[in-house]
Amino acid sequence: MGSPGPSESITERMSAALQQRSMRVQRALDSPLRTTRTTVVIGRMLGVGFVVCFVTGIYSHLLQDPLAWLPLPVAPLHLYGWTQGVHVVVGSALIPLVLAKLWVVFPKLFAWPAVRSLSHLLERASLAALVATALMVPLTGALNTLQWYPWDFSFRRTHFALAWVLIGAMAVHVSVHLPAIVRAWRADADADADADADADAEGVSR
Repeated sequence: MGSPGPSESITERMSAALQQRSMRVQRALDSPLRTTRTTVVIGRMLGVGFVVCFVTGIYSHLLQDPLAWLPLPVAPLHLYGWTQGVHVVVGSALIPLVLAKLWVVFPKLFAWPAVRSLSHLLERASLAALVATALMVPLTGALNTLQWYPWDFSFRRTHFALAWVLIGAMAVHVSVHLPAIVRAWRADADADADADADADAEGVSR
């Protein structure tokens, strides 16, 4: 076999240079707050918030476009008002949480190589869909509460469709990162157990 050709050598040099730049950028953006645990904590709140908004949104959608085979409860009298109040409040709170999550994981956007395998490419694609919908759904929902529609599409139909895309992309994202999430949960449990043990020891010593 002959030695690598000039084009292959150039490709390798470019990849090495980009790898070095990637590492420098990630070091420059590094922060003690940008940890897996912080990512998981914010992710928990986002997951709960998105599920709450999804369920309350489905309830509202089915009341407006009911299915004959799926009767929904409408009592007590203020049930719809309460569910939509929760939908609006939680949805508005999701905006700063999404921005916080993006701040924590921002350095990972500069990882090189950007795509390592087909499965990594699919995960990146689902992540792009998740980020886009996680920003658009709460933002358009907030503008809807202000009754300001700077777009030509139907808000209700688009909001409903994007909610399904968001939940699907979130399910893929959680399944891919489940091992890291489980490790962070276990770390939290171990930390709580250590704190309880220290408190008990302190109480005995008094």
